[in-house]
Amino acid sequence: MHKPNMDQPTMTSNSESVERFEVAFNQIHHILKRLNPNEYNDAFMKLLTDSSRKHRVIQQVYYDLKQFAKLRNALVHEKMERKTFIATPHENTVLKIENIAKLLTKPPKVLDIATAFVVSVNLTTPLEDLIKIMGTSSYNQFPVYEKGVFQFLISEYGLTKWMAASIHKGSIHVEGKTVENLKPYEEHHNVVFVKRSMDIFELEDIYEESFQKKRKLEAVIVTENGSPLEAPLGIVTSWDLIEIDLLVSRD
Repeated sequence: MHKPNMDQPTMTSNSESVERFEVAFNQIHHILKRLNPNEYNDAFMKLLTDSSRKHRVIQQVYYDLKQFAKLRNALVHEKMERKTFIATPHENTVLKIENIAKLLTKPPKVLDIATAFVVSVNLTTPLEDLIKIMGTSSYNQFPVYEKGVFQFLISEYGLTKWMAASIHKGSIHVEGKTVENLKPYEEHHNVVFVKRSMDIFELEDIYEESFQKKRKLEAVIVTENGSPLEAPLGIVTSWDLIEIDLLVSRD
């Protein structure tokens, strides 16, 4: 009786690995199409390249997906005969592409990279108190609310402009001054409100749209439903986008 070689993978295990690989690959391809709704060329590498220019998550997995595309082409286009593949993906490869598909299918939410605790002030907050807060915290932007309604965003740049305009005989007097005195120097900030359920792909699309319009997006304020009438849950600046790289590396 012929004894089977247990060291050789079976046809079933090979086919299963290929099927899992192709399912994950197709899921990723579908996501890339969704991220590029105006792209008529839906070739995987075209979509991958375009997406990597806009989304940091895609940048982080670009090389892996490029290699997976080559393997997928070998599996699909270079079959020698039915159920016989020129290459079979290793289990580690299958797991890796499945993990990437999972990451892209359910990307991190905006609150995952936002500064979760937002220090907010109102129009009557003394400037002296604001300066103390800015000096003792890591925050350099503060949303101003009055009766629960967003008014404007305070930045170090706006405060500096006010101080420059307020110098008198070499001194700056903050006594009796409130946050409201900063408003003329801060009114033109580009601020967007988003809902807490927004994912990082949608967030990056907002930054991309602002960039295309040549309007610097100063901050994204996260609320329950994306309304300026709601309490802030978090704030995102362009610096926080770096956190996306860390999220991918942890996954």
